Parts: sequence; structure tokens; C-alpha cells
Amino acid sequence: MKNSILIVLMALLALTGCSSLKVPQILKVETAPIEKHSLKLPKVDQYDARPLEWIVLTPENVEEVFAKLKDSNTDLVLFAVTDDGYQNLSLNMADIIKLVKQQKSIIAAYEKYLDNEEAQ
Repeated sequence: MKNSILIVLMALLALTGCSSLKVPQILKVETAPIEKHSLKLPKVDQYDARPLEWIVLTPENVEEVFAKLKDSNTDLVLFAVTDDGYQNLSLNMADIIKLVKQQKSIIAAYEKYLDNEEAQ
């Protein structure tokens, strides 16, 4: 009987022991936006093409072109492409220009986005 009274007293003490503590307050959560770091992109260099002279060689003018190059004291080194190769060269340059324009529009979109974020 002493054991059962002791168990009841301990249970009662355990249940009421915590009630003497302060009631916890309601937890308040406050949120605030995090400031974004500004995106710093390097400026792109201006492209200025150097002058380039194209010489078109045909079976009719090959002797004349070699004579002019010899007379102007120019090294006789020529790089040649076929008509298909020239077309591919032209298309490759157009692809490069298209990619550069796409990159410029992406950078402009980033700048506009960041300017709008800073204004808010």
C-alpha cells in the first residue's frame, strides 16, 4: 500500500510540477527580405575591325596578282578558301554576331532586373 501511495504522489507531483512554471508566450516570427548583392558585370571591349584586303584569284589574274605582290615587296603567302568555304566562313560570322547579340540582351535583362530591385 505504501508503494501505491508513493507512486500516486510521484505521478501527481510529476503532473503538477510543470504547472508552476510560466506559461510559454506565443512565438512571433518576423521575416524581412534579404538584400540582393548587385551584379557587377565587366564592361565589354569595343570591337574595332582592322583593315583587311581581300584578293580574289582566278586563273586569268593569278600572274598579275603575284607580280603586284612581288613589286610591293610583300611576302608571297596566300590563304585560300573555296566558294563553299567562303559561304561557311560568312555563315560562321553571322552565327557569332547572333550569339553576341543574345549575350547583350541577357546582360541588359540582368541590368534592368537589378535596377528595378535597387529602386524598390
